[in-house]
Amino acid sequence: MQWPAYERLEVSQLETVLLVRINRPEAANALDRLALTELRDVVVRAADAEDVRALVLTGAGEKVFCAGADLKERRSWKGREYEARRPLVELWRQLERFSKPLVMAVNGHAAGGGFELVFLADAVIASEHAQFWLPEVQWGGIPGGWATQFLPRLVGPVRARWLILSGERLSAQEARACHIVTEVVPKEQLLQRALTIARLLAEQPPTAVALAKEAVRQALSMPLSAGVDLEDRLLQVATMAPEREAYLAKFFGPREERIS
Repeated sequence: MQWPAYERLEVSQLETVLLVRINRPEAANALDRLALTELRDVVVRAADAEDVRALVLTGAGEKVFCAGADLKERRSWKGREYEARRPLVELWRQLERFSKPLVMAVNGHAAGGGFELVFLADAVIASEHAQFWLPEVQWGGIPGGWATQFLPRLVGPVRARWLILSGERLSAQEARACHIVTEVVPKEQLLQRALTIARLLAEQPPTAVALAKEAVRQALSMPLSAGVDLEDRLLQVATMAPEREAYLAKFFGPREERIS
């Protein structure tokens, strides 16, 4: 697939893996409205692209993954904060519903919305010097990228309140201990490791991946009994997928051999 030229992003397709880099190092890779709009466009296109099986998101440079909202721009929208947030909400919903593997390579500081981005990933690979924190309360606001909803589910309400209210920074290893980060690696290995994970996930049956992601997404908003029923229904759909036989044969041999 041919990808358009973006002002805020670098996009390259490496076989079935799409590598997207937020490219605003001069602004700590902050997400202004243009960056949010471009990211949403990439995610929508990637969701529909048959030759894209996984997406890796990272930031330019080695110091900052993403500093969240562009505060200089946001302050110019005073009195219209909800309108200013609309591109962020639209992007977050696209990422939440993205049916393909989403890997984030956190190459440095992840603050505010940059921290909240990682909640939407299927795998988070962080460099050893990465840090994660939420400064919004200190600036007279609250997190607006779903941290108030995801953090309590990950670390419990007491720890979540502390991280949100204090703005305490988590190291990469602390974030891994909190189940926010999947793996911590030296910075020189970060991108290659993220791409390796993405390629591994890209090889999985796409229907099964999409349905498994949907089951987990729905689990956060329904009681256990309803979630079990949903899992049962989605499993039936997965077993009927046309691609399933090819993946079974890959592991167990052709159907004729399995029957005999």
